[in-house]
Amino acid sequence: MDARLLLIATILASRLSAQQLSGYSPARLDRAVFAESVHSSITTQSGAAELHRIVTRTAQYSVMARADSLVVTADTVSLSEEANGVPRNIDVDAVIGARWRFVLSPSGAVDVSDAPVVPRSIADVSDIGTAMEDFFPPAPPRLGAKGSTTDTAGRKWQRLADSAGLQRYHFSGMRRITRTTNGDGVAVVSDENGSEVTNIVWDVLRGPISFSRNLVTIVTSRFAGQTVRAQVEQRIEVRRKA
Repeated sequence: MDARLLLIATILASRLSAQQLSGYSPARLDRAVFAESVHSSITTQSGAAELHRIVTRTAQYSVMARADSLVVTADTVSLSEEANGVPRNIDVDAVIGARWRFVLSPSGAVDVSDAPVVPRSIADVSDIGTAMEDFFPPAPPRLGAKGSTTDTAGRKWQRLADSAGLQRYHFSGMRRITRTTNGDGVAVVSDENGSEVTNIVWDVLRGPISFSRNLVTIVTSRFAGQTVRAQVEQRIEVRRKA
């Protein structure tokens, strides 16, 4: 085959392969930078006591691929809390530069092998140490224009109209998670049950470009012989900057 035709065929095959490839991969996320904004409204009950809090967290994360793993660094973090109408800013110097190492499957499942230890003073407001366990939304399924499906986790997906050469998806579903965390030597077991509505903008070559998530979760936490129940309403906005 003529060298020029071979080159063109290789380029076209590469583009077709990229378009057919679905899901996450380290190469797609290598050197990516994400800006995150999380707004949480939390009502906590412990015995007869009730506390209402509004927590706002912003962060910028940079991603590096290391073989089949991802290493994520918290470049900037800010955290504030308003409890029963009284605002305060949280000192987060201890988690600036924090790093996570994990494997992200093509579907978006996470296996964290290394996460930062977060001081209790920060984790009690927002447990940044678990941020990467649920940072990336599930990868969209393969859907044609205006297609819809229900995945194996029971999430209902819709493909919306493309915009500016990017794919757009919407899904809704129920969430159930049990997790164990440790802060300053205290083990906390949490059961989380709730719902999620998410919109994703996806690039076939680069992966996620932006996503917004609305979550309503009932969290039951047990630690040191105590049980605390919380209703959490969250709005999460993530935008890829690089």
